[in-house]
Amino acid sequence: MTAKPLTLAITGANGNLGRKLIAAFAPQDWCGTILAIDRVLPEPGFGTAKAQAVTGDLTDRSDPAWRQAVEQSDAIIHLAAQVPYPEASWVDSAASFDMTINVVATAREGRPRRLVFATSNHVMGRYKDLPEAELAGSLRPDTPPRVGTLWDSGNGVQDSTAYATAKLMGERLCVMEAERGGLTAVALRIGWCQPGENHPRTITGTGTPEQSADALDEAGQRALRWFRNMWLSNRDLVGVVQGAVLADAAGWPAPGIIVNAMSANAGAPWDLGPTEALLDYRPKDDVWQVLSGTA
Repeated sequence: MTAKPLTLAITGANGNLGRKLIAAFAPQDWCGTILAIDRVLPEPGFGTAKAQAVTGDLTDRSDPAWRQAVEQSDAIIHLAAQVPYPEASWVDSAASFDMTINVVATAREGRPRRLVFATSNHVMGRYKDLPEAELAGSLRPDTPPRVGTLWDSGNGVQDSTAYATAKLMGERLCVMEAERGGLTAVALRIGWCQPGENHPRTITGTGTPEQSADALDEAGQRALRWFRNMWLSNRDLVGVVQGAVLADAAGWPAPGIIVNAMSANAGAPWDLGPTEALLDYRPKDDVWQVLSGTA
């Protein structure tokens, strides 16, 4: 636990994850001020006096609004992307990587601070189409990446390679800059955390909340299991990000680390051992228990 309440800067604060984290962190004693950074901010605000809205353009490194917010912070949670969806184009993904470069460079200035970067399961997306028997528990943070998920949206095959490449490069930038000093960094390979209730019944094999009424073939069933196995519940989202902010880096193997961020989904390919060991957080929910009604 921290000795004094922390000042958090959250980029992409008006998005799905940002709003959930602000609502969960604001009532906690360790959280002091939240500097909520986004290009478009809600009116009248985020529903808590702790959150101060900051309008800024992260693609502009000289923008004083967001730079001052980062410089005032003890920890930065970097969620922002030009287009925060796997279908993002190369142009949008390059802009997202520029944002990450700017945030990391600014975070290294001044006093030491913690940087939490929201990377993505799509960094490992090509493992989706390998035989399932080879994957159980095998996808560790140090497993060689296979960038970009392919999935059938119902309107043709989609490919997240551009989006995932920006995330992979962001991971490596955070780790490299942490090694240079001035910050400690956690890159969270976030699974599937849907807006709102985030119940896994709305996770489908098509990458959208709407599933065809037709029975799924074998490939469709495999895709559905892949996507459901990366479910990250609202509760586990808050827990793993809080762990990333507050964890003591003295026990880490390096000042910058990468960990998986999914719920404890039985039989999933994602290895959560490093997450639990390094962030002192054990995910609590299981997609299959929730779907079966036993949780």
